[in-house]
Amino acid sequence: MILAIALFASLATASLPDDTALEMEARRIDALLIAPCCWTQPVSVHYSAASEEVKAEVRRMLREGKSRQQILDAFVAQYGTRILAEPPARGLHWLPWVFLALGGTLMVTVIRRLRTNRDTVAAAEPAATPAAHDKYSERLDEELRDLD
Repeated sequence: MILAIALFASLATASLPDDTALEMEARRIDALLIAPCCWTQPVSVHYSAASEEVKAEVRRMLREGKSRQQILDAFVAQYGTRILAEPPARGLHWLPWVFLALGGTLMVTVIRRLRTNRDTVAAAEPAATPAAHDKYSERLDEELRDLD
């Protein structure tokens, strides 16, 4: 059943006219580009003259036979990486992960050391003997009687 559905879906997309396939790819590319007028929204949802120009340029390039990467590269060459909805990861984007790993390691080490110290101190303290407890109880009782 699943195989039949997958076969039908592949045949349906293969039989789409070129214009429909071109438009679908153009919409995918539109979602990858930011509108160059205000740099706030993807071209696919932004309504402005600049975003309409970008959409028309994308469709023109697709009709010329350019690939998605070639189109994105052309826009990056014109506007810089700011035009991309997801700019390439470079620089120190890995640095927060390093700090997170180091912080986690440090926290685990401190917790283990505190637990070890607590267990060592508890084992080193002699337990109070009942005789010592009785001695202090008697002294307290005497001092309380003297206050009366």
